[in-house]
Amino acid sequence: MRLGTVGIRGPLGLAARVVAEFGDSQSEGGRLIDVTAAGELWWQGQGSGDPAGWALATFPPDLARLLKGGRRGLEMAAEAVDLAARESAERLSPSGARLRYQAREVERLPLLRPPLLRDFYAFEEHVAAGAQRRGEAIPEPWYRRPVYYKGNPATLLPPGALVPWPAYTDTLDYELEVACILLSGGRDLSLEAAQQAIAGYTVFCDFSARDIQADEMQVRLGPAKSKDFASGLGPWLVTADELGDPSEMEARAYLNGELVAHSRLGQARWSFAEMVSYASGGEPLEAGEVLASGTVGGGSGQERGRFLEPGDRVECELENTGRLVHVIGPRHGGGGELVAKPPRA
Repeated sequence: MRLGTVGIRGPLGLAARVVAEFGDSQSEGGRLIDVTAAGELWWQGQGSGDPAGWALATFPPDLARLLKGGRRGLEMAAEAVDLAARESAERLSPSGARLRYQAREVERLPLLRPPLLRDFYAFEEHVAAGAQRRGEAIPEPWYRRPVYYKGNPATLLPPGALVPWPAYTDTLDYELEVACILLSGGRDLSLEAAQQAIAGYTVFCDFSARDIQADEMQVRLGPAKSKDFASGLGPWLVTADELGDPSEMEARAYLNGELVAHSRLGQARWSFAEMVSYASGGEPLEAGEVLASGTVGGGSGQERGRFLEPGDRVECELENTGRLVHVIGPRHGGGGELVAKPPRA
């Protein structure tokens, strides 16, 4: 399945719904299936006397909550979507809700609100480029363990959203990455259990304030303000059973229509199973958590010597998962006045 989150306008405003893309949603024949409404049909078929109530509990209109249903929950959702897709375009759910929407009828919302966002550092080409820029060797510990930082889940942008340019930075950059989203949690997961815990994969774009990042790294803490203002995720969570082995996939980035990065995920030192297993060591993971790969080789403007400008169009894609598009907002228009104190005399 290809799952996303959209907003649907109604009498009470914008209501968030989880949808599954069935066919090409941009064409007249394509459609988006409302997973909760489809769940009503599924429960009706099970003989439930309250299909709407059961659907709201087991097929909630919140992707992070939906994933808490685990493997069987995803299987049920797929069955419900397939059932709804076979109905006529005019068919309504038992409660009278629409089953289908065209992409033009909805507004994209953030793919999900994960309980935690972790961003790793898995591609040696990108690590080596940073080390060379600093006149250093790659740190030996990088080869021994998959290090990461924790980002801000509250600033994940909807696909297509304008990227806010914080007032405190002059140097904005993009970073092409891929992320897995967890279907289940646990602590101290084996590699096999870690692989089974992955719901699916999507594109991640890590926007970075490079001047602030340089300051934070000198203090040996962070990154924090240099990353936490905005990240892109989506447009679809493609389930692992549909996508297959992500290491065989290719990732690309385009800047104003020009191909600026192209990498195969198999070039990463750490697999997603290894990253999930490492993150679970000594602490519990939760369904809905996002674990990003880190920047692919050549996947940032810093490596090309070209940072972002207002109005730039950044497009990131992973083969068979869709293209994530963002436009950079006005310089220093994103708020966040940060006044640096002068150094000690």
